[in-house]
Amino acid sequence: MKVLMGALLIISLAGCSKDSSSNDKQAPAVTINTPLANQRFNAGQTVSIAGTITDNNKLAELHVHISNTDNGALLVDIHRYPSGSTYSLSETFQVQPGINYRIQVIAKDNSANEGRASVDISTN
Repeated sequence: MKVLMGALLIISLAGCSKDSSSNDKQAPAVTINTPLANQRFNAGQTVSIAGTITDNNKLAELHVHISNTDNGALLVDIHRYPSGSTYSLSETFQVQPGINYRIQVIAKDNSANEGRASVDISTN
């Protein structure tokens, strides 16, 4: 009986062990290369959003939020689910006249650590 109880204890403790990702406290690094901060665009122009997202383990999800900075309205919400530790961001959208935009990139890893970067742009 003691052997059985000991074996059950070992099995239950082994089942409760945490994987290496649960010890991960490092957030993904998010870099927006384009557009540049405070860059101005002509109405109707297509804006390219490019950047790099990296994590020390594995990326879980990525969000690109494009909002109107004047009223806070979320205009575009893009979701991506990378399969590795590095992701090359490449998205586009068309700007409308007289709107000030905030482009925010939010990345989460498998341990729910979150990295962010943002850039503000405007239109003529």
